[in-house]
Amino acid sequence: MTDKNSGYRESLLKDLKENDDSVFLYIKGALDSSDFSKNGSYKHLIKVIDDVATARGKSQLARSVGLTRQGLGKILKGNTVPSIQNIMNILQELGLHFSVKQIRKIVSDEAANILDVAQYAFGLMKDGENSTYMKLQKIVYYSEVESLMCNNKRSLFDEKILAYCAGPVVEELYHKHQGQRYLKDIPLGDSSKLSMEQKACVDQAFEKYGKYSGDLLSRITHAEDPWKKARGGLKPDERCREEITRDSMIEYYSKYWEQDPEDYEEI
Repeated sequence: MTDKNSGYRESLLKDLKENDDSVFLYIKGALDSSDFSKNGSYKHLIKVIDDVATARGKSQLARSVGLTRQGLGKILKGNTVPSIQNIMNILQELGLHFSVKQIRKIVSDEAANILDVAQYAFGLMKDGENSTYMKLQKIVYYSEVESLMCNNKRSLFDEKILAYCAGPVVEELYHKHQGQRYLKDIPLGDSSKLSMEQKACVDQAFEKYGKYSGDLLSRITHAEDPWKKARGGLKPDERCREEITRDSMIEYYSKYWEQDPEDYEEI
C-alpha cells in the first residue's frame, strides 16, 4: 500500500522543482500564514524553504547565496539562528520580492524594548518550580548574546545589563518583578512588536538554556568573563551596579557560542 503522506510529499517536491509559480505561492503562503502574522515565528518559514531547497538542490542554492552546503544545512535544520541577510538572499534567489510590511515582520531596524523581549521569553517558560524571574533574566541575557553573535554584533535590546550579585540583570525588567521569585502574570511588554529575527534569538537562547534553573544559570554566568570583569575584584556577595558591556560579551562569547552548553549540573 502506498503511503498517502509519502505520495503527497513526492508530488509536492516534483511541483516545487518544476514550477516557479508554485515556489512563489508556497513560500508566500508561509509568510501570510496566521502563525507567522500573529507570532512572527520563523520555524515554519524555514521548513518551507527547506522543502524548496530539497526539490531544487541544496548545493546549487548554497552556491547561489554565498553559503557552504554545511552552512545552509545548519540554517534549514534549525541548528543556528539564521541571519536576516541569509534568509533574504535565499528567498530572493527563489524569486520572491517583499513589500516593506513583509520585511518589517522579518527584521527590525531598531533594537527591541527589553520588556517586549521579556514578554516573549515569559511565554516560552512554563509554570513550575523551575520558572523564576531569576531564570527569565538569564534567558534575556543569553538572548542578547545570540543577537550579538548571529546578527553582526547588533543588540537585541539597548538597555544596560548590570553585574548584580545574582548575575547579569536588566534593571528595567527587575523593577517589574522586584520582590517576587516565581513567574506571575504581570504586564511586561508586547511581544508582537518583535520581528522574526528578534524572536529567533530568544528561541535559540531558550533552546540552549531553558532546561536549567535560574539559580544554576546564575552560577554559570558567575563562571564567565563578562560578569567577572564588570565586577572587578568584588566578592560574589558584594553589591554592584557596574555594566556588563556588549564589547566584553562579544569578546568572550565569540569563542564559544556555537558550542552546545555542556552539562552544567556540576557547577
